[in-house]
Formats: sequence, structure tokens, C-alpha cells
Amino acid sequence: MELRRKMAQLASKDRFSFHMPGHKGRFPGLFGQYDPTELPGLDNLHDPRNTLKDAQDRVAEIYGAAKTFFLVNGSSGGIMAAITALVRPGELVLTPRNCHKSVLAGLILSGAMPLWVDQTLCPTLGHWLPPTAAALEGALAPSIRAAILTSPDYYGYVPDLASFIGACKKRATYLIVDEAHGAHLHWGHGLGLPPSALPLGADLVVQSPHKTLPALTQSAWLHVKNPALAGPLQETLNILHTTSPSYLLLRSLEFAGTWADTWGAAALRRLYYLAKALSLRSSQLGLELPLARNRDWSKFLLPRRRGTEALLRSRGIYPELVQGNLVLFMLTMADALAPAGIAALYALLPSLAALSPMASEKISPPPFPRQEITPREAWEKPGQRVPLARARGRISRQVLAPYPPGTMLLCPGQRLETEHVEYLLDLQAKKVIPSWLEVI
Repeated sequence: MELRRKMAQLASKDRFSFHMPGHKGRFPGLFGQYDPTELPGLDNLHDPRNTLKDAQDRVAEIYGAAKTFFLVNGSSGGIMAAITALVRPGELVLTPRNCHKSVLAGLILSGAMPLWVDQTLCPTLGHWLPPTAAALEGALAPSIRAAILTSPDYYGYVPDLASFIGACKKRATYLIVDEAHGAHLHWGHGLGLPPSALPLGADLVVQSPHKTLPALTQSAWLHVKNPALAGPLQETLNILHTTSPSYLLLRSLEFAGTWADTWGAAALRRLYYLAKALSLRSSQLGLELPLARNRDWSKFLLPRRRGTEALLRSRGIYPELVQGNLVLFMLTMADALAPAGIAALYALLPSLAALSPMASEKISPPPFPRQEITPREAWEKPGQRVPLARARGRISRQVLAPYPPGTMLLCPGQRLETEHVEYLLDLQAKKVIPSWLEVI
């Protein structure tokens, strides 16, 4: 906890502040004097040598990484840095359709060309299932510089990482894993959670401890398995990182790692039994969903009924997502420490089961446009904003990725034909996307 100690020492000594930030610790409604800048003793995120280096090294040791970088702009920044550091303009990146929109930003920055992997749309989730091992290995070729996978995804689903990592190593292809929703998996041994990608051998793993561990929103980290990649990543992060990183975020990353290393296994075990109780009671009440077993059970899903949102909010329960026919609740170690929220949800399950079912909506797989030019080439060209109905035959210049969960529907550089425009018009009628598109 060296960073915490240094920040406390500085707060007591820095009586007359003539430096940034502008609040100068005089506004108790903020965070008092615990929001410093890079003063002596607090190190520099762009060239960490002592306090921050020690904090990053401690988290790397906990996770078994060769190097860990603290991130202050979320996993999105880590994913962009990973792609940009490893891939050059025109090189191929194997990319599933269910990637987060930050992958598209990385493709634009790097100039890489995505090679899209086929996936199956799950009618229950209305979401792409992870690509199969056969689909991934069938698409892998020596010309592919890197591959990126999401594991677990927004709904807790995971691909077959172990076999694909072996295939990547045989072909000298870098594997980047977007594990933003999986910082807790390290402590899930024996609890039916999927494995983390890092001990399986992925080259780079990006995690958002602010999603599943006790860290502040926007804080994340990037684990490096191969130490030879640490230098290029530091250089790339220095381009993408702010020069005024928040020490509140950095301190929360140190705290999240060390706290979870001490209490994470016990907290997850307790959470496992609480989640089991929720799942069993839901099944008894007819609220069970047909979900795969190999998924992260901390993403608790219920079918959406008429009036679900109003009933939940009347009891002070705010889920992560209410969309289509699903309601998603994120269970974390914090719920194990203070289980009143899970108890309230458990007590409400009979009332939720008594609500009228919603009409099931037929979900068809969205057609995927052909990638004609790289995302960067499209991004660099002047665009024209046109109504969706007039986008036929044009190449998209923008990303369409409704959030949450930020899964990509349309990528810059893809040409739209009639079937694609018709699908987008249907989404626009449901107010999911705007009525216009920027094209070239």
C-alpha cells in the first residue's frame, strides 16, 4: 500500500498549494487533498520508477504477469494500445463480430485490416455467442499478425481459449484478450467460473477491475505475458494516456489488487452460494433461462416481464441492463460483503414471476457487410451524412455499436447493400440507432 502511504504523507505536508489541480484540496465535497498531481514521491505514470512501479509490479505478481500497466481511461485505452503497439498498417487482425467498439478504435489508430470471424446469434440473448474453436482455428493463417477475443463477454459467455491460444502460438500470432469483465476470475478456482486468459498463455490481457473488483470507475489495467512486449506497450500508452492521470484512480487500482489478493477467494466463495440460491429460486418459479453452463455465473440473468423495471425500481433495485427480453444483474464481491441487495432481489422473485410474460420477439442475425477498405482508410476520407435509406451502395465511415454492451454492428470501411440498410432501418424504427449514417 505504498501509494496510499505516499499520498497521505503528501496531503499532510502540502499546506500551501501553488500547483495543479485547481481545487487545491480546499473543497471537502470533492476528495480533499487526496487528488494530487505528479509531485515528488508520487512517481510518473509515463515513466514509473518507484511508487507507481512498485504498485504495478505488485498487481503483476498477484496475477502472474510479466508486467502490468495501470490504465486511467478504462479497458478501452488498453485495447487501443495493445492493437496499436502490435499491428502495423495493412496487417490482418482476426476479429470476432462481438468485439467491443474500442477494438474498432484500435483498428483505426493502427491502420490494421480486420478479418471477421463467423459467429452464431443466440436467440435467447439477442447477442453473438463466442466463436467456436473450429471457426477461430479455421480462420487463422500465417498472414494474421494478431487476434483479439472477448472473454467473458457482457453476458458471461467465453470462447474455448485454451485450444485457440495453442493454435496462435504455433503460428506466431499475438493473442489479445479483452477480459474487461473478468478481473475477478483469478480467484474463482473450484467455483465453476471460466478460467482467466492470462494463466492460459494469452500474450496481452486487458481487465476492468472497476467492473468486478473494488476500483473506481474508469480504472483498468493491462497484463503482459511476454516481457518483450512491455517496451512497445509503454511507448504506445504514453501516446494515448493523459499527462494528468488521476491518482484517485491509480490508488484505487492498487487497492483493488491487494484487497482481492487478501479477501477475493473468500468473497467469491460466499458470492457463489448467494448466486446459487438466486438461481435455484428462479428455477423453482419458472424464471430460468436456457443458458450455457460454461459461462460466468456472476452475470445473473432473468427473463423480462411486463412491468419488470417499475417493480424493481419500486424496491430500489437497479439492474445493469434491461433490454429486449432480458434483465442482467451484475453480482460482485461487494454483494458478498453486504448481501442485502441479493436478499431483496431474492424476496422479489415471486412478484417478478407473477408478472405477465412479454411477447417473444423473433431475432434474426444481422447481415454483415463486406470489408472493402481498412477502418483507417475510411476514417481518413471526408464523409457525408445521409439518411439510412440512401446509404445503399455506400461505404460506412462510422462505427455503429449501441451501448450497452457496445457490440459492433457496422465498421468503417464496410459497404452497405440492400439487406444491410433494411436491417438498420428496422433498428432505427425501434430507436436503437439514429436515422442517418456517415458514409464515403
